[in-house]
Amino acid sequence: MKKTFIIALIFMLIVGSSMVFASASDYDPATVSSYKQAGEPFVGTSVRLLGMGGAGLGVKGYHDSFLINPANLAKSGFKFTLPSVTVTAYNPKAILESGLIEEIKDEEYTNAASKFLNIFDIGYGDVLTTDVSTVLTIGSFGLALEMQERLMSYQVDGESSSLNLIAQVTTAATAGLGFRIGLVPDKISIDLGVTAKAVYKGYFEAINSGIATSLIEGSQEIDEIFLSNTPLIAGYAMPISAGVNVNLPVGLTFSAAAKNFNGNYKMTTYQSLIDWDEEVLQAGLGDDESPDSEFTSEEFEIETDWRLDAGLTWAPDIGSLIRPIIAVDVVDITSMGGLQGDALKRAFYEQTRLGASVRLLSILDVRGGISQGYKSIGAGFDLLIFHIDAAYYVQEYGASIGDKPIDALSLRFSLFSR
Repeated sequence: MKKTFIIALIFMLIVGSSMVFASASDYDPATVSSYKQAGEPFVGTSVRLLGMGGAGLGVKGYHDSFLINPANLAKSGFKFTLPSVTVTAYNPKAILESGLIEEIKDEEYTNAASKFLNIFDIGYGDVLTTDVSTVLTIGSFGLALEMQERLMSYQVDGESSSLNLIAQVTTAATAGLGFRIGLVPDKISIDLGVTAKAVYKGYFEAINSGIATSLIEGSQEIDEIFLSNTPLIAGYAMPISAGVNVNLPVGLTFSAAAKNFNGNYKMTTYQSLIDWDEEVLQAGLGDDESPDSEFTSEEFEIETDWRLDAGLTWAPDIGSLIRPIIAVDVVDITSMGGLQGDALKRAFYEQTRLGASVRLLSILDVRGGISQGYKSIGAGFDLLIFHIDAAYYVQEYGASIGDKPIDALSLRFSLFSR
C-alpha cells in the first residue's frame, strides 16, 4: 500500500510538473517577464520613420504612409511595392567591436557563441528582425500584406547563462479606405481614414543560452529544435485604426491617429510546430513524435491597449529640387492622463518624436531625428524602380531613459514605389 502511494505520488509530481510547464500561464506575456515583448501590438518596420526619430504621422506620399496614419490614404493615388524587404540588426556597434564576425569567418564557432552571448545585458532586447511586405494603393484605397520574423532577447541577470531568446513570426493583412473633405478649395481640407488589420502571430517557447550555443556551433539543427521539440504559442487579432489630417495652407498638417482598437490576441498553445501544422495549416511538415501526455493545449488572451498619437507636419512646396519636411509627433497621449508637474514633463519628453527630411533632386532623401533624447539618421536613394532606405538609431528598452539604450541598423530594399 505504501509502495503504491509513493509510485502514485511520483507519477502525480511528474505529470503535474509537465502540466504546469505546459500551462498557458507559462507563456502569457502578462505573467511571464521573458515573453513581455511577444505581447506587443504588431508594427511593421518603417525605415523611413525610424530615420526621422519615429516622427511622421502626417507625412504622405510613401507606400507605407497609411500604415502609420490611415488618413494618409486620402488622395494617395497609385503606389505598388513588390517586394519590399527590410533587415534590422541590433547592437551592431557591439557586434563589430566584439570580433564575432571574424570568429564566424574563421569557423571558430565556439568562440563566436561565447562572444555572441556576452553582447547582451540584463533585461529586454532584440537580436534580428526581418520584414517582407507588399503594398498597393489605388486612389484612396490601400492594401498591405506583411510578414515579420523577430528574434527577441531577455536576460535575467548579468550572467550570459541566464539569456533567453524568443523567436516570433507575424503575418498581417491590412485594408484601408480614406476620403477628403474640402473646406476651402486648394487651401483647407480634412482627410479621414480607417484601416482594418488581420494579424496572426506565433512565438516559440524561449530557448536558453545552451541551445543558442549549440545552434551557433552547429551541433544542433534549427529544424531539429523548432519543428518538434519546442512548444509554439499562436493566435490572432483584428485591430482597427482610424486617423484624421487637417490640411492647412503653406504645407501645415495637424494629424491624429487612434490605433489598435480591438487589438487583443486570442492565443492557443501547441506542443510543437508540427502539432500546430496538424491542427491549423495541415501542410504536412512532419510527424509529431512527442507523446501527447507531455503537453495539454490551452487557450488564453493577450490584452493590448489602444493608443492615441498626434502630430504636426510641415511640408512646404518650394519646388522639385528641394522638398523639406519637418515633423513633431507625440505618441500614446492617453497614457499621460492624470499626470502632473514633473511626471507630466518627463512623460511628454519621453513620448515626443522630432524628425526632418530633405528630398534632393527627386532621387535622394536625407533624414534625421530625435527620440527620447537619442539621435537617429537615415537616407533613401531612388534609381528608377529600385529603392534603398537605411537608418541608424537608438531605442530605449529600459524602464526609463538611459537605462538600456540599444542601437540598431535597418536596411530596406524595394521595387517600384518608394
